[in-house]
Amino acid sequence: MPGLGELLRHLSTLVDRGAEQIYQQKNLNYRPRFTPVMRALADGDLLVSEITDRVSITQSAISQSLKLMEQEGLVNVRRGGDARQSIVSLTRQGKKILVSLQSHWQATFNAIDALETEIDAPLRSILTNTIAALEQSNFAERIQQARSEDASSPLSEKQPEKAPKKASEEKTQQRQSHFQSQGDNYARYRPTYPTELVEQLRQLCPETTLAIDVGCGNGQLSTLLAEQFDQVIATDVSESQLANAWPRLNIDYRCEGAETISAEDHSADLIVAAQAAHWFDLPAFYKEVRRVSKPGAVIALVSYGVPMLDGAANAGLQRFYWQTLGKHWPPERRFVETGYRTLAFPFTEITPQSDICIVRQWNLQELMGYLGTWSATRAAIAAGEDQVLEQCEADLTTLWGDPESTTTIRWQIYGRIGMVES
Repeated sequence: MPGLGELLRHLSTLVDRGAEQIYQQKNLNYRPRFTPVMRALADGDLLVSEITDRVSITQSAISQSLKLMEQEGLVNVRRGGDARQSIVSLTRQGKKILVSLQSHWQATFNAIDALETEIDAPLRSILTNTIAALEQSNFAERIQQARSEDASSPLSEKQPEKAPKKASEEKTQQRQSHFQSQGDNYARYRPTYPTELVEQLRQLCPETTLAIDVGCGNGQLSTLLAEQFDQVIATDVSESQLANAWPRLNIDYRCEGAETISAEDHSADLIVAAQAAHWFDLPAFYKEVRRVSKPGAVIALVSYGVPMLDGAANAGLQRFYWQTLGKHWPPERRFVETGYRTLAFPFTEITPQSDICIVRQWNLQELMGYLGTWSATRAAIAAGEDQVLEQCEADLTTLWGDPESTTTIRWQIYGRIGMVES
C-alpha cells in the first residue's frame, strides 16, 4: 500500500494535469500553481504576507510562484511603504486572464462536487481536517509516537477499536451541535420564505392533506405550509429551534431526525426540507421519503443562496462571506453554494414554474444580527477570531452610509423538486 505522501503527490499530479489540459484548450499561458495567488488578487492588490495568510501554501512557495508570474507578465511586485514589504498587483494581462478563469473555477468546483458524490466521500473536508491535525501535531512527532508505542505495547494489550457510528447518527449529532443554541437568534434574524414558494409546491401536489417539513428549524416554512395544507408535521433535531417555533393549531412539531420520520406509511402529499438537506444522511432520508409518501407525492429540497445587497455594501458582504469566513464554513455548505445541483436526487425531477427570491429591506443592525447566525461566524469566534463581527461591521459601515437607513437584500431560492413514484 503506498504511503500518504505518495498518494497525495499522485493526486496532485492528476488534478494539475487535468487543469493544464483545459488551459491549453483555452490557449491560456497559465499554470495551475498560479491559481491560489490569482484568486487572492481577484479583489485587489495585496501584500505578499496577506496572500500567504489567505492560502494554504508556504511563503517560499508563494514567492516562487510570484517570480514565475512576473516572468509571464501576470503580476507586478513593488516595494511597499515598509521596505520589508512587497505589494503584488495584477497586470493588464493578468486581469484579462482572470476574467477567463472565473468560469473555469466555477466549473472546477462543480467537477469537485461531482467527484465527491461519485466516490461518496467529502474529500476536501477530509484533506482540510488532515492538514489541521498535522499542523497541531506534525508527522515526525506522529511517527516517533508510533515507534514508541510499537516498542512498548504488546499487541495483546491494545484496546479493540470502537464500532463506527452509523452515518445517520453522526449526521444527527452534527446537526444538533450546529443548531442547538441558535433557536432564538434564528427566529429573530433569519429571513422567512415567500408565499409564492409554498403556492408553487401546493399546485404540484395531488392533494393537500398532509405536508411534512423536515429540518423545520423554528417553523418559518411550516407556518406557510399550514395555510395551504390541512395538517403539517414539522420535525427537527434541535430542541432549541423547536422551543422557538411558531405555534399553529394544525402544526405538529416533533423532535426527531430526518432519517426517522414518525409519520404513517403513504400519508404525505408533500415532503419538503428547507435549507436543511445538506445536513441529512440522504440515502436514509430518501428511504423514509418513499415510505411516507403517497403515490405521486412531491419532494422538494429548498435552499437559498449567498445574499446580495444593493449598492456598494455588497462588496463588503461578499468579502466577509468568501474570504474572512471562507475556511470556517462546514463542508456541507458547498451544496448550498451550488443550489443543491450536485446532491443525489433519485426522483422524477420537476422544473420550477418561475424563479423566486427572498427580498428584505434591512438596516445595518438587522444585517449584522443575521450574519451572527451563520455557522462560519460562530466557528471563527470559537477559533479565537473574537472580533470577526466587529471588523465586518466596521467594514460595512464605511460602505453603508447611515446605519439606520435600509437597503435591499436578496436571496435567490434554489432547489430540487421531484415526484415520488408509486
